[in-house]
Amino acid sequence: MASHELSSLDEIENSYEGFLFDAYGVLLDGSGLIPAAAQVWHDLRKRGKSCWILTNGSSRTPEQATEAYRAMGLDVTLDEVITSGSLLPRYFEEQGLRGQLTCVLGTSATHELVRKAGGIPCGALEHHDYAVVIIANQTEYPLLETLDAVLTHVCLRVEAGRPCYLILTNPDLIYPKSGQSYGFTAGSLALLLEAGLKLRLGQDAPIFAKLGKPFAPIFAEAERRAGHKKLLMIGDQLETDILGAKNYGIDALLVGTGLTRLGHGLEFNPEPRYILRHWRV
Repeated sequence: MASHELSSLDEIENSYEGFLFDAYGVLLDGSGLIPAAAQVWHDLRKRGKSCWILTNGSSRTPEQATEAYRAMGLDVTLDEVITSGSLLPRYFEEQGLRGQLTCVLGTSATHELVRKAGGIPCGALEHHDYAVVIIANQTEYPLLETLDAVLTHVCLRVEAGRPCYLILTNPDLIYPKSGQSYGFTAGSLALLLEAGLKLRLGQDAPIFAKLGKPFAPIFAEAERRAGHKKLLMIGDQLETDILGAKNYGIDALLVGTGLTRLGHGLEFNPEPRYILRHWRV
């Protein structure tokens, strides 16, 4: 079924009981809030619609992210912010990882998220015998030296017959920065490590458990908070926002304010239910 192009979200607002907004590329960009998108968010909430921010960003705690959005001018509560990093406590509990020494590739806030999950955070260059590796962000650590150290550590641990758990909170590969520039994100680093581990370890190579979009855990958390699946995912990336929503069984709208180019005549795979080229209020 071909995507239906909308002129505004008003055309389908009454078809859904809740709306999931991606952050970067949808509500904001490198310059701050996208004004028209923020107005749509505010208008939906005024009309009694449930809205959540569903983001793979895990460089901040949910509290820090909420405060940052509010400082930009977005009226949002803590319960309306679902970050992939906030899924760590549930994952650590389910996998029995509480109390485990955990190598963190991320920010100081990521270390705090690991502590809240019950892990003991450390850095890759501190020579600890960690059993868990989390890639959450691409900043606040020496990139190449850290990746080399993690690759070596995981290989040695697996070759010694000892398990090593790999977790990726942010599966995004790239993201739109301000203007016409782009940057690599945590998902690209995880792909690089998995490729290196497979070359050395073959079938014994561990792979990353992925918590953010397009994978199910973050959508399951959105369903848990909403209490239903009558939701519309609003995103700018085909391989995370749109694919994740479709795989989880909810509709998706692709907006043209972020990463995916919406030129005329383009075909999309996966195909969103709706397309909105520009925010209109």
